[in-house]
Amino acid sequence: MEALERLFKLREALHEQESAFGIQDYSEIERAVLEFVSNQKQTTISDILKHPYFSNFSLSTINRVVAKLLTMRVIKSQQATSDKRKMYLSFCLDN
Repeated sequence: MEALERLFKLREALHEQESAFGIQDYSEIERAVLEFVSNQKQTTISDILKHPYFSNFSLSTINRVVAKLLTMRVIKSQQATSDKRKMYLSFCLDN
């Protein structure tokens, strides 16, 4: 039971931090993608999909979430100079 109590305390702390950032109303996957992107200097949709946390999510789901976060302007994308097919995602500090 101690382990479950610790897990709940972690969940509470996570909720408090997400509320402080104003993302408590985002879906779980939206929060996860945003937090992943903000933790990377530059990342791609492929990098997101390769991470074990996102193994149960489809490419279409990740694409949809990234598109929504781009529209909300909480993340931004930049085309790679070396490979024009690659788009780097990063946290948008303007918000």
